[in-house]
Amino acid sequence: MKRVLHFFILGFLFLFLFFSCNQNSKKSNASIELNETLVKKLDSIGQKYIKENKTMGISIAVVKKGEVLYNGGFGFIDSLRTIPVTNDNIFAIASISKLVGVTMTMKLVEENKISLDNTLFELLPDFPNKEQAKKIKLKHLISNTSGIKDYAIVIDSVYLKTGINPTKEDYYKFFAEHTLDFEPGSNFNYSNSGFLLMAMIIEEVTGKKFEDELDRIINKPANLNLKLISENIHNPFTSSYFELKDSLMMQEPLWTWIKGDGGLTTTSVDLASFPSKWANGQIISKESFELMKTPFILNDGLYSGYGLGVRTGNFEGEYVIGHTGGHKSSWAVMKYFPSEELSVVVFVNTDNTPTDALTIAGFISLAALGKEAPVLQDIEKMDYNLDKYTGVYQSFENYYNSNDSISIIKYDEDPHLYRKSVTDTSRGRKLYYMGNNSFAYDGYVMDRIVFDSDNKGQIVAYKEYWNGLFKGGIYRKKK
Repeated sequence: MKRVLHFFILGFLFLFLFFSCNQNSKKSNASIELNETLVKKLDSIGQKYIKENKTMGISIAVVKKGEVLYNGGFGFIDSLRTIPVTNDNIFAIASISKLVGVTMTMKLVEENKISLDNTLFELLPDFPNKEQAKKIKLKHLISNTSGIKDYAIVIDSVYLKTGINPTKEDYYKFFAEHTLDFEPGSNFNYSNSGFLLMAMIIEEVTGKKFEDELDRIINKPANLNLKLISENIHNPFTSSYFELKDSLMMQEPLWTWIKGDGGLTTTSVDLASFPSKWANGQIISKESFELMKTPFILNDGLYSGYGLGVRTGNFEGEYVIGHTGGHKSSWAVMKYFPSEELSVVVFVNTDNTPTDALTIAGFISLAALGKEAPVLQDIEKMDYNLDKYTGVYQSFENYYNSNDSISIIKYDEDPHLYRKSVTDTSRGRKLYYMGNNSFAYDGYVMDRIVFDSDNKGQIVAYKEYWNGLFKGGIYRKKK
């Protein structure tokens, strides 16, 4: 009897293990099949854009829950087109450096070395305009709400003409000569100046070089390898940069003097590995992460769409945060979907091209999320009050936005709204209502215009989101 029972138990265990292994095998095979399908789809996206011959090279990485789902390179990193893009190539991440720099800043806040409410006067005592410095706080500098003039308007132009790297004295002279665009906290104006000063503050309060603090706070605890352009300029794996001019690829110099507002480099997979470590407490606390990704509230109660060094938004129903970087077009995009623990990074080593990283990142994100590009006519909603949104809207004029007013108008024979410049004689761009004060439009089906209302329900402004991420600039309704 015992022997029969013994064989029965063994047989039961055998069957249990067999079916368990078989189920695990099925899950494993399904996972492999899914990854292969995703790889093929992402490969096809990269190949499509490189074949258009409007960019020299592209690097793409997708990471989910710490696992690299995809890493691929397309095109070349040199002007002779002899060195193909590989996963080891290093690219400039441009303004995504702002997000990384603010992460470093938040660590210093946690270490009680600085406070977000410290004034610029307290943090940089030698700042030339004392009156401005006494009312600008650190939180204003890193949320684009300080009102301080963007140095790029002048200093970048001087560098392009002379080729001479600007010095701290050049920046300070610029700040001394310019008044604030607005009172700190009262408006939003995307400005490199705040993050330039942020890097100076990091060095001032720690007594160490920016790059040394980068290693201490980011690279070592997260096992990453973000470096300044100046550190990687002679690295053979560093991609050259180009600008598309009249169908020609013209090689451009990398700006080795930038810190804080756009001076970092890394591989696409390293940058794609950053967000989960940034979010899970490995680099900064989860409380600091939450603060960074919370849109800054202006003095009048309007949300800016930008946190502390972080662009926020919604991409096809998914909450997304991250940053973009570039000059005339986007070279670099990092998007992170917290609910999926999914990050998407796209680098393009060519400026002034329609094949920009933001466009590519949109389609990569769709594929990684298992979504299809929206057909606006199929998903639009028609039950809304058009009159609520009509009017003229004005954004703050800066290096990136003109002072041209925008009209939201309606036509009697058409149930849609249209958006256009007040000086534009065309009908304008048709808007498709997506619900919740959000509109899409033809041409860029993953972009959105989102209107804001006051506590009485009256529309007071709108913001633009490109492929999910807040573009920058608030269009306030004229009264």
